[in-house]
Amino acid sequence: MAISELPKSYRYLVDDMIFLDDDGNNLAPRIFEKRYKNLFLDLQALLKKYGLLDYCTVNIELLWKAVLDYFVDIARLKTFHDHKHVQIDKIIAYETYWLLRNHPIQIDKPDNFDEKYIHVNEYILSFFFIKKLAKRLDLKFASCIQIDDLIEKFEEHEVSDEFRKKLYYTFRFRTYTPQSLLLLTEGFITAAEFTLQVT
Repeated sequence: MAISELPKSYRYLVDDMIFLDDDGNNLAPRIFEKRYKNLFLDLQALLKKYGLLDYCTVNIELLWKAVLDYFVDIARLKTFHDHKHVQIDKIIAYETYWLLRNHPIQIDKPDNFDEKYIHVNEYILSFFFIKKLAKRLDLKFASCIQIDDLIEKFEEHEVSDEFRKKLYYTFRFRTYTPQSLLLLTEGFITAAEFTLQVT
């Protein structure tokens, strides 16, 4: 998707100069497209990793809508709180929320598709959320945690998998908001920091 294809209702995100670098340059076109491309690649990689790429595709229009909806919320946060930068925890929470709301992963080959994956967006995005938490953990505590391949080990650990299954259930059956996902992210990082300090 190109910024020229931006629907009119989202055009203010570019025109109002909300996303600026330190020199006052408008970052909106670049960051929208970069976020879209990165998310597309992330979702494709997860579909491939969990054997669903032959049955599902990432719908580019729905993904683009999720990206724009995410930036609407981020613009609102930046304007309301007068922040230049957005916390990583908020990025994780709001990004996951809007991906869940827009369902960009579509089942396009239902033949021989295992019914347990019928909620494919919730399933894949539970792995996506765990991966984001692992990256956040690695970024925040890299100097404190001397574990090789921390992200991969965290993603594959049985405790993380139990947590992921609870996320999957929540995404399917419970009410959640960007704010509740943010609290979950912040709580996770706080628990990790506490554990590091007392051990």
